[in-house]
Amino acid sequence: MLRIEVLFDKLSPQKPSPSIMDALKIEIERKLKPQFPEMITRVALSTSQSIVISGTKVDHDKEKIQEMLEEIWLDDSWLPEPNEQID
Repeated sequence: MLRIEVLFDKLSPQKPSPSIMDALKIEIERKLKPQFPEMITRVALSTSQSIVISGTKVDHDKEKIQEMLEEIWLDDSWLPEPNEQID
């Protein structure tokens, strides 16, 4: 089973707000679940910043997922408007 963890440094002054982390999780699932329906996604604060992708069967899948995550990150259309709540 595919597992994606996007972890942000909780001590960083640029750490994302909870609404941004929620929006990122929603966007990752929206883009990747059609290809990987049994996927677990976690976006959270941690002691260090990292992206962990595990459970892929072939290296090509991992590379494809990394590219998709980069595209999501660079396309800021998923970001909530200031003061907008994600349900």
